[in-house]
Amino acid sequence: MKDEFQQGKIKQYDPAKGFGFIGTMDGDIFFHISDFPAAEGEPKRNERVKFLVVENGEKFKAVRIERVEDTSAKAKKAKVSTHNKSITTSLLSNFRR
Repeated sequence: MKDEFQQGKIKQYDPAKGFGFIGTMDGDIFFHISDFPAAEGEPKRNERVKFLVVENGEKFKAVRIERVEDTSAKAKKAKVSTHNKSITTSLLSNFRR
């Protein structure tokens, strides 16, 4: 495969086994937790990632996995909603004093 980053979403991850699959347009790609950025926590379902693909025996494996900010309309709406909720909570706490 090409030595360029591909993108996909975490399709499933089993923390007990330490591996999962990334869904892409070309099919699912296996990944091991050791190839995921550990400092940022465990992968979550539908989280967007970019990665390189290498041969793993007769199959393929994702390596150098990096999280990608979700810029979809749904993600933006959720982000705005969370932000608005925090502002409202802060404003209401001023009235309770």
